[in-house]
Amino acid sequence: MNAIEVNNVSKKFRTDGKEFYALKDVSLHVKDNEVLGLLGPNGSGKTTLMNIIIGLLTPDGGNVKLLGRDTSKFPEMTEKVGLVSTDARFHWALSVKDVFTFYGMVYGLKKRGREKRTSELVNFFGLEKLVNRRVDGLSTGERMRLSFAKALLNRPRILLLDEPTLGLDPHISIKLRREIKHINREFGTPMLLTSHYMSEVQQLANRVSFILQGRIMDTRKVRGQDLEKYFVKMVRRGSDED
Repeated sequence: MNAIEVNNVSKKFRTDGKEFYALKDVSLHVKDNEVLGLLGPNGSGKTTLMNIIIGLLTPDGGNVKLLGRDTSKFPEMTEKVGLVSTDARFHWALSVKDVFTFYGMVYGLKKRGREKRTSELVNFFGLEKLVNRRVDGLSTGERMRLSFAKALLNRPRILLLDEPTLGLDPHISIKLRREIKHINREFGTPMLLTSHYMSEVQQLANRVSFILQGRIMDTRKVRGQDLEKYFVKMVRRGSDED
């Protein structure tokens, strides 16, 4: 069984009175224990697809299955997905501990289980010295570690990583990539990763899908691929098909 199945998904938006496809008949799947990289330039539909998978947007056509169940029929399946993004925002006045408490309550975790899980994640991500610090006092790297930890709080079966290292210092990016590998290896968590960084996809993904103008152009294994040449080839192919 695949962790994620996207079947012929389309999504239209309207701007300046005109409709356009953000996604057009997109199909892909993420296997159990796999990291699938999703490559594409800005505006290619990556984030729109992520938002459909987690239930923030409804597709105009097609369907998404999570762990074998159609999310249009079983919307509760989206609760099994954790999202990690550089766009993650926490209220500035909350402490790190408050963030875990708040989201633990949102996820319906009982106090004892919430505290136990919080302790596990604080230790896993090295946040011991930060638990009482307010969010507005955290560095960018510390906020990203908190975002990872929050995403794992309810033990999600699937992780979506939307540009998880975008804008981070190189040394912080290296640490976070190590943590992504650790999570995948330790928990066997399947992941869908979007990134502009070829080296990041090369390091983390098992396979890569290339999306351009809302369409999946190609999917292949990462090993042995020169992703920069592949990226250029796909863009040129898309240009030729216009």
